[in-house]
Amino acid sequence: MAVPASPDLDAAYGPAELARLRGLGLATNKEIRRFKVAINTACPLRCEYCFIDKDSGEVISWDHVTGLVRFLLSSPGKVKKLLLYGGEPFLNFPLVREIALYARAEAVKAGKDLDLSICTSAALPLKREWLQFLSDQRFFLSVSMDGDEETHDAHRRDKKDAGSWKKMIPNLPTVFETIGKRRSMAIQCVHPENVEKMLDNYKTLVGLGFENIEIEVIHGFGWKDKKHLFRPMMQKTLDWVWDEAQHGRLRFVVCSLVPLMLKEGIVLEDWCPFHSSMETYPDGNFSFYPFAFVDWEGRKRSKVGDVVAGVPKRYRDCTFDLSSDTCKNCTSDYYRNPAVNEGNDPYRWRTEMARAFMDRVALASRTDPAMKEYLKEALIRCRIS
Repeated sequence: MAVPASPDLDAAYGPAELARLRGLGLATNKEIRRFKVAINTACPLRCEYCFIDKDSGEVISWDHVTGLVRFLLSSPGKVKKLLLYGGEPFLNFPLVREIALYARAEAVKAGKDLDLSICTSAALPLKREWLQFLSDQRFFLSVSMDGDEETHDAHRRDKKDAGSWKKMIPNLPTVFETIGKRRSMAIQCVHPENVEKMLDNYKTLVGLGFENIEIEVIHGFGWKDKKHLFRPMMQKTLDWVWDEAQHGRLRFVVCSLVPLMLKEGIVLEDWCPFHSSMETYPDGNFSFYPFAFVDWEGRKRSKVGDVVAGVPKRYRDCTFDLSSDTCKNCTSDYYRNPAVNEGNDPYRWRTEMARAFMDRVALASRTDPAMKEYLKEALIRCRIS
């Protein structure tokens, strides 16, 4: 949602205060476009590939909320996105409401254009009044849904070991009616066991009403024997999306939309994990994606600061340069953590292939009317990414 910038920035976001915060590590010189926040740990599901302790009862403190919002909005760059995750954030909806209103007010003070997003398992009844509030606040909404019932229930089960697919379906019409299909998306988690069904599951989600679908790669579950299947299945999915567009049926792989909203010259910078991969747990610890897919020992090794102490000195003044040894060693050292690294190749292939797809769309749109319409709609939807 675009907000009018104040003629003069609030003093809390003025140059002197930002310089002070950067010296303490509580603000960064690097542009942070997206910040994913796990506001709680409670969840009705016990998904096999999520290592968040659902029984710990953790809820993010308000001090941590204000600190991380300030951290995000204090970074360079005009457009920001705050993504609320869990656990299951709808189990703490009053907190979701407070965070949304606070973040909107702070964005006005900082002169930033803030997008808000929330992710849900949809395994509990989603009240229309909740969804209407999100619509009024121009939220994007993501539903974690792996595909057909068999695929989904293989890994996304509740505390009684029952599948969750049938619990989700009744929520979808209300989601589409309130949030709208342009601002709703499915997160299709691709596990090594279901990689061969990637296209079939994508089609299932389209059949359920989704037009925006993200391909999410599951980490930590033995990609070694199935890794060779990922690229051909990803290509089949993208080819199907292309063919559908030729017939006026517009579907989107969400990560393909990212370059459309990045300012000129920052596409490479998007590979810096500070730019798009920042995450925090309810305890206020900062990490890079995929925080929720690693166990506690892996998470301790993956920490890159916290909301109280800020980021370590090594991250305070560095600037992104893909050709520099500092940047190469930073990411290679970080993703060398075995708990994080599993699945990193498929994730990288997914991103590269999706962006190449959008490059192909942009080139074809010069002469192909169907691709021109696809690109126009992609530009409208790109901020969901």
